[in-house]
Amino acid sequence: MRLILLLLLTLNAWATGGQRIISTAPSITETLFAMGLGPRVVGVTIYCNYPAEVLKLPRIGTLLKADVEAIIALHPDLVVVLKQPNQLAEQLTRLHIPYIEVQNQNLDGVYAAARSIGAAANAGAAAERLIHSMQSELQAVARLAAGRPKLSVAFIVGHTAGRLEGMIAGSGASYFSDLINTAGGTNVFSDAVTPYPKISLEEVISRNPEVILELSGEGPVKQEEVVEVWSTHRTLKAVAAGRVYAIPPGPTLIPGPRAPEAARTVLYLLHPELKR
Repeated sequence: MRLILLLLLTLNAWATGGQRIISTAPSITETLFAMGLGPRVVGVTIYCNYPAEVLKLPRIGTLLKADVEAIIALHPDLVVVLKQPNQLAEQLTRLHIPYIEVQNQNLDGVYAAARSIGAAANAGAAAERLIHSMQSELQAVARLAAGRPKLSVAFIVGHTAGRLEGMIAGSGASYFSDLINTAGGTNVFSDAVTPYPKISLEEVISRNPEVILELSGEGPVKQEEVVEVWSTHRTLKAVAAGRVYAIPPGPTLIPGPRAPEAARTVLYLLHPELKR
C-alpha cells in the first residue's frame, strides 16, 4: 500500500511539471552538476560526494542496490541509470518512471552520457559545452606529453589487501587506459578483451611495465604500502626504478567531468619533471 501511495504522489508531481532528476552513480551526479543541472537534482547515491552541494541531497541507496521506494518518494520525472547487472531499469519501467540508461566505461561513454542527459533534460547546449571543455583540457594535457618518452604502464584497479592476488587492471577499453594514453603512456594491458580484466602477477611480470599505477589512495602511508607490496619483485622494471605509485581515487576513479584533472595526475607521475 505504501508503494502504491508513493507512486500516486509521483504521478501527481509529474503532472504539475518541473523536472526533478535522480542520479544513480557518482559519475552521473558529477556530470549533472557540471552541466549546470545541479538545482534539478533531488536524489543521489550514498557514494556521491562531489561537488559539495551533493552532500545535502537525499540518498537513494547504492549503484548496485538502489532503494526504489526512496526514488518514488522523491517524485522524479527523470532517473539517470548507469548500465549495471541489476534490475533497476526493469523496476522503473514497471512503475512508469521515466529514465535513461548511460554507461561510463571510457571517455567516449562519458561524452555519450552527457549528450543523453542533455537530450532528456532539454540541456543539449550545456552537454556540448561540457564535452568541448573536457576535450580541450585533455588535449592540453596531451600536448604537454607530446615528444616525451612513451612509458609502458600497468594500471592496477585493485587486488587482495596486502597481497598481489585477485588483481584487476584497466584494459584498452577502460577509462584508465584513456588517462594513460592522454598522459603519453602505453597501457600494457591494452589488448585485454574486457574493460577490467582479472590478471595474475605472472602476467604483470611477463609484460614488465616501466610504471605501475595502483588505485589505492594518496599520501605517504598509502605510497609506502603500495611500494612494500611490490618490493619483492625487483625483476619488474617499475619496481627496480622506484616507479610504483599509489594513485588517489576521486577523479581518477570516477569517469566524468574531472577526467582532465585525473589525466594531469597521471601525466605528472609519468613525467614528474613537468610538475610545477
